[in-house]
Amino acid sequence: MPADEAESYLIEAVQRGEPQAWQEVIERYQGRLVSFARRMLAERSEAEDLVQETFLGFLRSLPRYDASRSLETYLFAILRNKLSDHVRRRYAGQRQSLDQLELDEAPEAWVDEDTPSRHVGAQEMLAAQRQALVHCLRQWVEQCTEQGRLQDLIVIEMLVVLGLRNKEVATDLDLTEPAVAGIKFRVLEQWRRLTQAASGVPECAEGDLAAESSVGRIWREEGISCLKRSTLGRYLLGALDDDWEQYIDFHVRQADCDRCNANLEDLRAGDERDETARQKLRERCFASSVGFLSRAPT
Repeated sequence: MPADEAESYLIEAVQRGEPQAWQEVIERYQGRLVSFARRMLAERSEAEDLVQETFLGFLRSLPRYDASRSLETYLFAILRNKLSDHVRRRYAGQRQSLDQLELDEAPEAWVDEDTPSRHVGAQEMLAAQRQALVHCLRQWVEQCTEQGRLQDLIVIEMLVVLGLRNKEVATDLDLTEPAVAGIKFRVLEQWRRLTQAASGVPECAEGDLAAESSVGRIWREEGISCLKRSTLGRYLLGALDDDWEQYIDFHVRQADCDRCNANLEDLRAGDERDETARQKLRERCFASSVGFLSRAPT
């Protein structure tokens, strides 16, 4: 069964209230979520608490789950919100116990509170617009990977995610500034063609190629260029060609992708991690959340 179909089947089983399916979700994602949280938190116990809350928050928000997004994207978004709240509470000197936390945390509109770009205001970026834009961006990334245009992908990720200027990108990649400008122009044209047919999606202009633009934020939040876990596994085994090795090296090191680094850390730790500790966390997450499983109509 293809990965997307298997995931859809698993989510549907959870929506029917099947405990075994929920256990599988916890087992499948707990390791990478803990690794993600540990990138911001020094204490493993704090990271595990937030992962526990993330699973519970997922069940609480399940009626609003958007099946167009991957389960991993959804869980990482919830965890990212919880990490932000945790850091804010810490700096504010507020201490709340686990049972006092607000756990109904579907990422509303999937938009940060940062200032929006001049083309797409936060109030205008509705869920349908975002979904269509994400689809277009993913379509472009798929075209790049299928056609072997990984350098284009690196250049755009440096401009969009890292917020670098043409000159900086040219220096880092040993290209000329006109070459970088040419790639940017060509990609903007490709994005315009993809978005013209999508209802409610604004055309991408050069001003959107900035770290704080809506495109940049959505790129990071949705993991537009994140690698499949199977691809990351092959990367660890050294089973990819040079172009892919170069791109993944850039993506996980220079771009410092939180999601892909969390997956890599989880994959590396697979056989070394204390299985007893993993089992205890699985049991704790399941016990604290199983009561929130929805039930199928009788």
